[in-house]
Amino acid sequence: MKKKIRLIILLVCVVCFFVAAPVLVLYSMGYRVDFAKMKITATGGIYVRTFPIAGQIIVDSKISGKPNIFSNSFFIQSLLPSPHTVLVKKDGYYDYFKTIPVQENQVTKLENVLLFKKILTFGELADKVDYFSVAPNNQNFTTATVGAKDITFSYFSFDAIGQDKTFSIPQIGKISDIKWFDDSSRAIIIVENKNIVSYYLLDSTLLKPTATLLSYLDKNAQQISFNPQNSQELFFIKNDVLYSAKNGKVSPVLNGTLAYKISGGNILWLSTDELLYSSDLSGKLIEQITDKKATIGSIKNYAILSLSGKTFLQADDSLFLLNQSTKTLENIAPPATDYKISASPDNKNLALYNNNKIYLYSFSRSEGSPEYNEIFLGTNIADCQWLNNDYIVFTSEDKIIISEIDYRGNINSVTLLQTINISPDITIYIKNPDMFFNRQDNKLYVLTNGTLLSSEKITQ
Repeated sequence: MKKKIRLIILLVCVVCFFVAAPVLVLYSMGYRVDFAKMKITATGGIYVRTFPIAGQIIVDSKISGKPNIFSNSFFIQSLLPSPHTVLVKKDGYYDYFKTIPVQENQVTKLENVLLFKKILTFGELADKVDYFSVAPNNQNFTTATVGAKDITFSYFSFDAIGQDKTFSIPQIGKISDIKWFDDSSRAIIIVENKNIVSYYLLDSTLLKPTATLLSYLDKNAQQISFNPQNSQELFFIKNDVLYSAKNGKVSPVLNGTLAYKISGGNILWLSTDELLYSSDLSGKLIEQITDKKATIGSIKNYAILSLSGKTFLQADDSLFLLNQSTKTLENIAPPATDYKISASPDNKNLALYNNNKIYLYSFSRSEGSPEYNEIFLGTNIADCQWLNNDYIVFTSEDKIIISEIDYRGNINSVTLLQTINISPDITIYIKNPDMFFNRQDNKLYVLTNGTLLSSEKITQ
């Protein structure tokens, strides 16, 4: 081979090297050519972890894999910065599908994807039930059946179904609420019959539980609660006066009280001058919490809430957050009217819901992101509870729906079957359900058509 040809070959190799080397280096560093935008760009990745272990995970309808059996996870890298689709499949379970953005040099994480069975097994706990309530310990509950002359209650333990304790009250009407003491030993049963509201004290510690009429409470009594340190003492507001009731003796504690919350052995209360104060349980003033009046206006209903380690004031459709550094109540205007609030177990998020919408308020949102994100739009939303820190379960008309709260891209939700076969001969059709998810045993309890049902575990 002539010297000139060898030189040409060498020069070509040198040129190829200097052209290919940067490309190989950039490729090894995660850079790719984005032909749609005609530029070289850094790539990102997607990390997916599922519970239970997924059967298959498909990215962009073409890249598929199976999670590691030891980590429940699947990771794919070298993805261009753009929206990508993730499909999670498992036999017998609802599919999970999500379109999520991938950023340069970042891994987009789906760390807590829950997969739900298409067919859940339910068992019957009780029939001819009109109302049920679960105690704060998540170990006991009570059911109620309204008869022609009285209301019969059964007090159960989840661990001893069938060994119930029964008692009754000589009154008919609708049970509007049961307020439990923190240790689940006592509760206030509220019964409404036309314009008459009656209050009964349930003592479940007795061999045979009893419900005693509290004659000093009537329809004008508001915000009834136990003293967290003493189940023998009740507090309530009547005509803007906070009262204490102990052993049948009622005593005024604070005048000019619109709302209160007992915490740490003290009373945090909103006065009629629209300022927050702290007092001891006898009513002795400790300190003034806020220096500036909250712009509340004409309000009918108040509530002081302790959520996520923060203090909120709910006033009709307004919501205020206590700023301790400025000693003011800041209006964090909710996007809904006639709403209720539920805090996530880790106290990082709030679910605000009314008849037709569910919103998420996050304490860890990034700067510039909206305060509220819409999670669900429907009709007749009667209840919303947290399944865990990442999922909620709620009722909408005759449906029970489980939804994630991850609002990146689309929001995944599944609707549980509305027909339940509890035996070969018995089929229950879900109609206007009341529900409770017990995070202690991971089971869903549903009251529908007078039958109280219990599901198998729906989360791990």
